[in-house]
Amino acid sequence: MSVGLLSAIKNVPIREWAPILCLFACFFWAKPCMLRADTGYEDMEKLYGRYKDMSVSELYRQGHAFLDSARFDEAMVCFTIAGNRYSPKMSADEKRLCAYSFNNAGGICQIRCSYSTAFSYYKKAMQMADEPIHQTYNNIAGIYLFYNDYQNAKKYLSMAFNVSLEQKNWESVSNALQNIIFLNWCLDSLGASARQIELYRHADSIPHDARYQFILNVADGTMAAAAGHYRRAIDIFERGAAPPDSLVGFGEDSFNAPLYIAKSYMALGDYDMALRYLKDIEDETRASGAMYMLMLVYELQVECQNKLGNTQAARDAKYEYMNLKDSINTAEELGKIKNIEFFHEVDKYEKRVVELNHEKDSRTLVAVVSIAALLLVAVFLVIAVTQNRRLWESNKELYRKNDELLRQTDTERQLRSTYTRKLNAYLGEIAELKETMATLTPTAEAMPSPAKTVDFIDTPDAELPPADDGGKGAREGSLTEHQRSELLERIYQQMDDVDFISQPDLTVERLAQAIGVHDRVVSQVINESMNKNFNTLLNEYRIREICKRLTDTERYGTLTNETIAEGLGYKSRSHFIRTFKKITGLTPSQYQKIASMEAQDS
Repeated sequence: MSVGLLSAIKNVPIREWAPILCLFACFFWAKPCMLRADTGYEDMEKLYGRYKDMSVSELYRQGHAFLDSARFDEAMVCFTIAGNRYSPKMSADEKRLCAYSFNNAGGICQIRCSYSTAFSYYKKAMQMADEPIHQTYNNIAGIYLFYNDYQNAKKYLSMAFNVSLEQKNWESVSNALQNIIFLNWCLDSLGASARQIELYRHADSIPHDARYQFILNVADGTMAAAAGHYRRAIDIFERGAAPPDSLVGFGEDSFNAPLYIAKSYMALGDYDMALRYLKDIEDETRASGAMYMLMLVYELQVECQNKLGNTQAARDAKYEYMNLKDSINTAEELGKIKNIEFFHEVDKYEKRVVELNHEKDSRTLVAVVSIAALLLVAVFLVIAVTQNRRLWESNKELYRKNDELLRQTDTERQLRSTYTRKLNAYLGEIAELKETMATLTPTAEAMPSPAKTVDFIDTPDAELPPADDGGKGAREGSLTEHQRSELLERIYQQMDDVDFISQPDLTVERLAQAIGVHDRVVSQVINESMNKNFNTLLNEYRIREICKRLTDTERYGTLTNETIAEGLGYKSRSHFIRTFKKITGLTPSQYQKIASMEAQDS
């Protein structure tokens, strides 16, 4: 099965799109009028009814059959139905057929001069296909070329060439290359085709047949002209740039060589010889109806006549050019007007068919789906209620455990505070006893050594490594038990300071600085004695304080949870909520709600 461009025009070079479009438009503009007169647009619904039940592959084959017999209305119906069947769940072959269907639908629009509609179909085809479609790139380039947008035309032709080369579609590669050469000829930048010509010349497995040799002859001639060797270019074009009769679809390229030759003579300043070739092409193009090519011929004739000083002849050629251009523009606008209603009807009935099919399928499922949905809703409600009750009881249990933990923490803090006060008082008494003994004893050496239990603060073993020794004391040997206990007490005292832990960017370095010990020693003691790092310890202290404030409605009842958290050093709301839930198992809102209900129950 052919799955390429429109079968009737797939091998036509891009420079011939415009004349062929205009020819087809002139012939087929009458067809919608005839169709409307004979059958009316109301028969469009019958066409959909006839083809809507076909598979995608059947629709595609039927559409191509209509193209072969020039029945464009029926072909358009088949292709649009096939394209609109597209689904991402389709097989790769079906997706490709849907994409090719839209590509061919765009070709029909392009024939009828409805370029915006054609462009939309081409874009749909490109979105549907798993692999790039080189024919679609060629077609889009044809639209841009018709509007003299050479840059976009060149971009899409390059894409068509590269994709065809990658897919080893040599016929498409040849067509794309000769279109690129012709486009660069129109832009007076023949040298811009050099890269594609070299890729074509050295392509792997490309058949070196008559088509291959013809393209290389054209390329050699244009490259010679690009280098300024116009005599050599003329010789190449005259001897080898005429397509062999055996190449189907290349017959129209008989116009290329004379155009290239005429332009070469113009570059040499021989405008008489250029006019001789242009006159020959004028007769051939007028007979074939290649109006876009005829417009190019008239443009070149105007330039030649002006160079020769033939003012009247130049005016005549300019008149023919403008007259032809006006006729094409008028025909284009008329084609758009006549096709608006047709494509509107196509879209309307296609949407209606899709809606009817959807309604038909939906009615058979509505009752079953409704009953199943009701049963599922009932089951989900029961499950949700049960789980909600369990979750609520679990949350209440978490709250009680957190509340108990807070009470234990406060108790431990009070015990540590009492112990510290007693220890300081005891150490003060020891210091006083030392002073008293020193005054009563003649010499310190004569007195017996005091008990070690009252000396440990002054012994070297009891001294903590200072902050400025780089933690050397901790690295050279482990801390004694007494040093570890004293450092832990300092850490606890500092962390009990709410103002201290409320600093937004609090780090272990700041904690170490505050207690006068190197940060490495502090980190070591926290990790080894508490089995946690500093950040975890800090978050536990902050969250415990936040829990107290969430339940203290008298002092903090007017503040939001975010404001309370910000007051304890949390900058990010999400980080605060995540940390709170990690430590307590509840969100701040859940904790506050349960606390309020517990307070009411008590």
